[in-house]
Amino acid sequence: MVKFKLFINKDEETEYLNEMARKGYAMTGFALGFYTFESCRPGEYIYQVDITEGLFRVSGDYRDFMREMGVEIVCLWGPWVILRKRAKEGPFVLYTDVESSIEHYQKIKKALKIVVILEIACILLEAISAAGMTDRESVMLPLAGCCLLAAIVIFIVREICRVNAILAELRARIGQEETNRCLGSRSPSMILCLGITLNGICLAIPEPGGSALYGFAKGALQGIALILMGAGIAITVMGRRE
Repeated sequence: MVKFKLFINKDEETEYLNEMARKGYAMTGFALGFYTFESCRPGEYIYQVDITEGLFRVSGDYRDFMREMGVEIVCLWGPWVILRKRAKEGPFVLYTDVESSIEHYQKIKKALKIVVILEIACILLEAISAAGMTDRESVMLPLAGCCLLAAIVIFIVREICRVNAILAELRARIGQEETNRCLGSRSPSMILCLGITLNGICLAIPEPGGSALYGFAKGALQGIALILMGAGIAITVMGRRE
């Protein structure tokens, strides 16, 4: 069985894989959002998602350590490694103390920041491409790409904020003062992300030509997008949680 899902939150992904295992479907592979499952006894496996130091690889020491723990490396994707262990062998917890949990989430935060930087670089390239065009219709596609990439950046920044909140809670347990409170308290609004996405879709839609109804529908969608963007900016600035 193959299912398509995209996760940026590794905790949600872990829960999804374990929920599927409880239903009798063991995850056996992953690529580009497509998860492969095979039948198993309900609850036969427990899954965990870890982050590695590199891309699509783990060290020999890591493999040996997991093998000694009775843990199977199911697959590698980017910096992520999906692990599983048979439930009958006992609980499967990767990080049992606060310090190792802090280190784990710091690695996740670092990886997310790298992705944000790469996405911003792509936005700049799209903007430069649009600046060199003179035809209005040709300019719309790069601008649409900028909007969609910007929406992805906002989505990832929201996850960085979530990780910041987790780190703040973990540090509080051991008496460490949280030094980065801004992102944790002012996560970008999901409404802003939706508005920018809708605006990008509107920019990608071809011009209406002579159709008045088509033009009205496109204009209405773009108006909704601008309203959502304005509301999202206001919510973000006020620091309200959704």
